[in-house]
Amino acid sequence: MSKKYKETFRGYLVDNHSPDAPVVTLEHLNAEEFERFFLESNINHLMLYCKDHWGNSYYDTNIGKLHNGLKEDWVGRIVPILRKHDIEFNAYYCFEYDQYAPTSHPEWATRMRNGEPLICGAQNPDATAKWGIPCYETGYRAYVLGQLKEIIEKYRPDSLFIDIFGKSLCYCDVCRRQFKEKYGYELPENDQGLMKNNGDIVQFLDHQAEEMLDEVKDTLKKIDPDLAITVNFASHYPKEIRDKLDYIFTEPWAGNWLSGAYARDTSGGKYPQLGPGDVSQVYNYKNDAVYELAAAEIAAQGCRVFMYSEPMHYDGSLDFTEAQKIGKAYREVEKFESCLKDRELLADIAIIQSDSADSLIIEHPVIARSIGRAKEGGLHRKALLGAMQICDYSKYTWQVVPELELSLSKMKQYKMIILPNLFYIRSELKHDLEEYVKGGGCIFVSGETGTYDQNGELLEDFALSEMQGCHFIRKNTKYQRNVWSAYITQTNGEVWKYCEKTTPPVWHYILETESAGANILGTFRFPAVELTDTQWVNWGYPLPGKETAIPAVYQNSYGRGTVLQCCFAFFDMQTEEFAWVKKFFQGVLEKYIAPSVYLDTENKNILEYTCFDRKSSNELILHELSKMAEIAFGDTPAIPGGELILNIPDKQIKAVQMFYPENKEITFIQKEGRIRCRLEDVRIHSVYKIKY
Repeated sequence: MSKKYKETFRGYLVDNHSPDAPVVTLEHLNAEEFERFFLESNINHLMLYCKDHWGNSYYDTNIGKLHNGLKEDWVGRIVPILRKHDIEFNAYYCFEYDQYAPTSHPEWATRMRNGEPLICGAQNPDATAKWGIPCYETGYRAYVLGQLKEIIEKYRPDSLFIDIFGKSLCYCDVCRRQFKEKYGYELPENDQGLMKNNGDIVQFLDHQAEEMLDEVKDTLKKIDPDLAITVNFASHYPKEIRDKLDYIFTEPWAGNWLSGAYARDTSGGKYPQLGPGDVSQVYNYKNDAVYELAAAEIAAQGCRVFMYSEPMHYDGSLDFTEAQKIGKAYREVEKFESCLKDRELLADIAIIQSDSADSLIIEHPVIARSIGRAKEGGLHRKALLGAMQICDYSKYTWQVVPELELSLSKMKQYKMIILPNLFYIRSELKHDLEEYVKGGGCIFVSGETGTYDQNGELLEDFALSEMQGCHFIRKNTKYQRNVWSAYITQTNGEVWKYCEKTTPPVWHYILETESAGANILGTFRFPAVELTDTQWVNWGYPLPGKETAIPAVYQNSYGRGTVLQCCFAFFDMQTEEFAWVKKFFQGVLEKYIAPSVYLDTENKNILEYTCFDRKSSNELILHELSKMAEIAFGDTPAIPGGELILNIPDKQIKAVQMFYPENKEITFIQKEGRIRCRLEDVRIHSVYKIKY
């Protein structure tokens, strides 16, 4: 019984998708050299290729195709080395990218609308890889299941990693028939039909993927009930799929820091692992500090650290510089590894994540390739990313919470709940939000939250109109081409205290509303002109025009709590680099939240931190990092750590200790009911233990 996946924090993959000889010959592939590479890298988790994107297998298969350069069972040769050094054996198997399968069996190919095979990167002229994409509703399904059975029966891996897992949109006869049987109409073939029926199509594809996962689990768990199974980009799949995985693996989509937070918070506590492939650039190496920062960011967010790169030469020999760099970073991880287990994140702010929101309101037809679809997300994920960025900048504590996990009792843990473009509000969520606010909670509503029903049809009024204290009239996109589609006239409210005294611009659209008792904290101004091919003002976006009485920002008291609303895409604007939104949000937080944990620093764009509670040993674990290694291409100047302020009434602080990179006591004072502690300068990563 292997449970290694629960506590291996130093993972790696030699990323060697390899075409046959004469391109990749493998003539000098040597297990002893790989063993030295593993030891130099200081890994305790290895992802090992069993079948790659070319469809080549690296073990003695009776079903698939062996890479023609292999002279031995490579997996069989490496597994004893992993066992010898107590390194987790994570078997890698690729589903939807396979050059061999649809070439040798054209009837297995995923088909586009025109009947031609779907190819990875076919629509991107800059793509360097154009592998085939088989459909696992064909004979390819038995092929995959057969190979997976071979791998589990022969080698007994500790865990299984399925790459390119989801279901691509396919117009083969089987997929067409299944769709019509389920929905009663033909699978749409034009953009209009795809847009109109997007919800059904995404649901259908997710269901196909879930059924395949069910069959994989049923087949393999009969052989080894303790086999831990995951898929790549797991955090981007629906909760129904995430819940069936043993752990969550995701590649970064928003940098290591924020992607790590997202993976952690969508994992359901199931040992998340984040694996960047861009830390290294073999042959064009980055500074060692970049590796160290990447590993530290992933670990500090509560994820197991993983990296992958391409150090294998065409002949199978290895570039050992990569092992040295990874090993140096992982020896640092090993020093604070004891701080990474048995802990819970502290967060004052919850950002609600929705699986359904991104497929409810869309801007283009569904992306055919499953991985492209998973990585892109939609309008909700864009706003959610903006909320993550702006909360992280604020230096208040925060986390993402999947909406289906957000009960009323869980809501009460937070001092603010953010709803970023949450288009549809379920009745259960509405009820819980009402009770939360009545009891003294604070919610921040932005964009088109609560303006649609479960079918994507526009509502006559906000779903939360009573709480918001205003009514929805219409969405105004008249000035969308202007980019700055409106401006805001500020009131004298405290929320504006950090904003320059000007008329800050708004992006893309506005919501026209009328107050039903809510306080108006700002009103819109439309641009002086609507930008057209024959109408403009100057080089920049058209300047503000006359004032209107249309509310832009509301504050409404509801019960003992507060509802704040921005009638525009506030959090999306953070991703579009509107500078004023961070300052406005800082004013909002300062007025409405008394933080439990806060980092007071002038280096908000440089420093990152997380704080965890380890109740078993009565201590808080604080990670503080400097992003300078990334910002300054490996330079790591000492950055003042700032002042940590704690206001946790149920915890009497007894001592503050720096645990890493050195061990030393840190002085603190108690002032006005708060603990204040000046943190040490940080170059890359510091870890503190705060005893209570």
